[in-house]
Amino acid sequence: MKPRQARAPSGARLTWLLAALLASSCARLPRPAVMADADRVRATTASQATELAPEAMAHADKLRRDAETAYGSGDLAGAQILAERAIVAYQHALVLVRVTRATDISNRARLALQAAEQTLAQNEGEQRRVSAQADDVELRIKVIKDAIPLAATGPGDPAREQARMASARSLALDARLLCGAARMLAPETPALTDARTTSEELDKRLSAGPRVAPIETAIRARAQCLTALTVARRTAGATSSIGKSDQLLAELSTMGGLSPARDDRGVVITVRNLFATAQLTSDAREQLGALGRVAQAHPDFPVQVVVHSAGAKGKTSQARDEERKRGDTVAKVLSEAGAASERIAVEAAGSAHPILDPSVSRTPSRSERIEIIFVDPGG
Repeated sequence: MKPRQARAPSGARLTWLLAALLASSCARLPRPAVMADADRVRATTASQATELAPEAMAHADKLRRDAETAYGSGDLAGAQILAERAIVAYQHALVLVRVTRATDISNRARLALQAAEQTLAQNEGEQRRVSAQADDVELRIKVIKDAIPLAATGPGDPAREQARMASARSLALDARLLCGAARMLAPETPALTDARTTSEELDKRLSAGPRVAPIETAIRARAQCLTALTVARRTAGATSSIGKSDQLLAELSTMGGLSPARDDRGVVITVRNLFATAQLTSDAREQLGALGRVAQAHPDFPVQVVVHSAGAKGKTSQARDEERKRGDTVAKVLSEAGAASERIAVEAAGSAHPILDPSVSRTPSRSERIEIIFVDPGG
């Protein structure tokens, strides 16, 4: 039996095989996973970046579309690279969104801070204005109270009369210093002229050693000089000190070794032990130099230098001359440091304002001191 020969494929079968081979050669390659990652990143970024970073978002979308195009044309490597670049672009857009939001928050915070600072400045200004008005009202009340007529007091026992005499001398010194401060702020006014006349007559009367202390006259003299100072401040009102007095007090408080305070005249600095015999110590010159520079920085405030002595020696004319010399020395150092010499006045106070009662104190020298007063011009 003859072997069977293989049959050649028929035409239909050959056509089918060719179609199968062509279909298999045209089948789409698997989609890279990084393209799916790009789709997910876009889904999480689009809601935020489309509004706040539109240009960066458009650039990322273009890269993603280019990746799809490359994949569709069979460029698998190009599609993968473009998809990775698209993911980076989406992340860059998200960073821009966060930067934009942080900048917006920072701007709002800055505006809120500026508004708060402006409100604080307005409140501080209002507080200074109200404080100045309150101080003015208190001073007027004090002036009115001091001006109330006093009932005459008759002579008392020797101890009481001695106490009255000390009070009269203290009030007389107050009157002289208040009138001196008023004279530094404004030209001579009728109120100041009358007050100074009363004060000078009181000093003459006290120097004569009266048997009965002129306590009523002393109270009246102080009240008149305080009134004159109030009038002088109104006259000098073109130079307002609202806020400046607080600034001066704060500045002096930061200087070491000083304890500034206020009284009817202004801001007071009390210094001791400035002199070794008749000469200023080096520490005293340094301290006075600093105060002179403060006076130069606050030219609206005249400076009153008051020299106080201790005990009975403060009542002699020789002691007054010594006080005057020391006061002039202090004034000279202040002016050399920058204070205007014509805005400095020296007063010899004697022992009328002792810190401690010399009759009972074992250290009467504590009453020896120099006061440097920055006279508040008011306004």
